[in-house]
Amino acid sequence: MKNAALAIDVGATKVAVGLVTREGEVLARHDISSKVSSMDELNSSLVEAISDVCHRDGVVLVGAGIGSAGPIDKDLGTINPVNIPHWVDFSLVDFVREVSGIKSVRIIGDASALAYAEFVLGAGRGATNLMGIVVSTGIGGGVVLNGEFHVGRTGNAGMIGHSVVVQGGNLCACGQRGCVEAYASGTNMAKDFGVDNFEAVAAAARLGDSKAVAAIDKGASVLALGLLNAVALMDLDTIVVGGGVMLADDVYWPILVKHFEKEMKALNFPGNVALKKATLGKDSGLVGAGLVGFIS
Repeated sequence: MKNAALAIDVGATKVAVGLVTREGEVLARHDISSKVSSMDELNSSLVEAISDVCHRDGVVLVGAGIGSAGPIDKDLGTINPVNIPHWVDFSLVDFVREVSGIKSVRIIGDASALAYAEFVLGAGRGATNLMGIVVSTGIGGGVVLNGEFHVGRTGNAGMIGHSVVVQGGNLCACGQRGCVEAYASGTNMAKDFGVDNFEAVAAAARLGDSKAVAAIDKGASVLALGLLNAVALMDLDTIVVGGGVMLADDVYWPILVKHFEKEMKALNFPGNVALKKATLGKDSGLVGAGLVGFIS
């Protein structure tokens, strides 16, 4: 028999549901779209996915962990994903507890889940002060401080995507202006280029399209500024970057590194700060959520 946790990773466009072992092995996975017409449709799909993955021979469920796009309230167990209007103030913890029959259900931010997974099993092993970043439809962050996983008072520590770096700047999906996410997310880099998705920007950049390269450069430069602020505030030693945009790391990563190194020259105190690619791939958030499910 294998012990496993039910893991749920709520992103901007999809929800991944799976079973994860303490070693980070994904025993089952079922993805559903969050781009649906009603809350009932989304909830029904989630019930089906939970039922599908939970019925596995030879597996003992020890708990459940949720990593959700924010903001969240870890004490109430509610979520308010900026890009999923059907789940505004939705009590996801209670819903999962009722549907699955699992009493121990914990929730963290989706980027916190990535940070935790990479800290325990991936590129962040051995770090002391780490920030994990998800660069995708939106931008999220999670932190490890003094070797301990840190989620903050409400569960939203490290939400770098909604830190303001351009006063009076572009309107963000959260309603604020000048957020990192308003420039640096895959969605907004695509918008800057004039297409619907970042994959099209990356494809054009590979062909040498100067406008596509400029859109990536602009987004990466704003993210680098946000990372500079995070390093200055928390004295980080490691930053791990994951998310859908990193699937195009061949065109995105060198530009981000260039801007990050340029920004870091302005800080003398932190010494070397390692900027690393996430190593757990598309399962990083799901694995992190699962690991949280093992916390008693």
